[in-house]
Amino acid sequence: MAMFQMCFTPQGENPQIPSTNHMTLMEYFQQIPDFRRKQGLRYPLLSVLLLTVMSIMSGRCRYREIASFAKANQKELLRFLHLEKRKCLPSHVTIREVLKGIDFDDVLTAFNDWAKQYMTVEEQEWMAIDGKALASTVTDYSSSYQKFVSLVSVFSHKRGQVLRVSMLENNKCSEIPTVQELIEALDLTGVMFTLDSLHCQKKLSKPSSTAAMTT
Repeated sequence: MAMFQMCFTPQGENPQIPSTNHMTLMEYFQQIPDFRRKQGLRYPLLSVLLLTVMSIMSGRCRYREIASFAKANQKELLRFLHLEKRKCLPSHVTIREVLKGIDFDDVLTAFNDWAKQYMTVEEQEWMAIDGKALASTVTDYSSSYQKFVSLVSVFSHKRGQVLRVSMLENNKCSEIPTVQELIEALDLTGVMFTLDSLHCQKKLSKPSSTAAMTT
C-alpha cells in the first residue's frame, strides 16, 4: 500500500520522497477518458483502476475476487482512494462494467508509456516475447477454430519485468505482425529475442489470412 501512497503526495512537499521527473502510473491513468455519463457517477475511474491493479497484484484477478479484496481492505482503501464519504467500495458489478466498457487501447498506452520511463536496456540482453490467451475470452467452443483474446508481452530475463504488451483477437489478427509491431515500438539494438517457432516462417502470410492466424 505504501508504494501507491507515494503517488498521492505532490513532489516537493515531502522531503523524504526523492524528486523525479517520471510520471507515476496513477498520473498516466488520470489521462484515460471516462466513458461513463457524469450523471449518477459514484466512483472515479481512477479509483476503480487503482483498486483493480492492487487486487491483481495480490493474486485476485476475477471480478468477484477484486470486490472481495476491496471489502477485506475497505477501511484502508477508502482512505487511500479518498472515498471516505462513500462508506463502501465498488461492487463486482460496477467493477465489471467499468473494465468491460473502458477502451483497452487507452489502458495499454498508459501502461506502455509508464513502463518505458524505467526501461534502460543494455546490449546483449535477452527478451522473451510470447502470447497467452486470456481466461474466459474463448468463444465458439464447438468450432474447430475457436476465438479468443490474447495478450502478447515482451519480458526481460535480466530484470524479470514486462517491458511492453499488446492485445490481439485471434480471429482478426495474427500474432506475427503483433510481435513485429512490438519489436519496432521498442526500437532496441543489440538485444536477443526468443520467440515461438511460429515466427520462423520463411514466407509470411498476410496478417488477415486464416493461415496466418492458425499457423
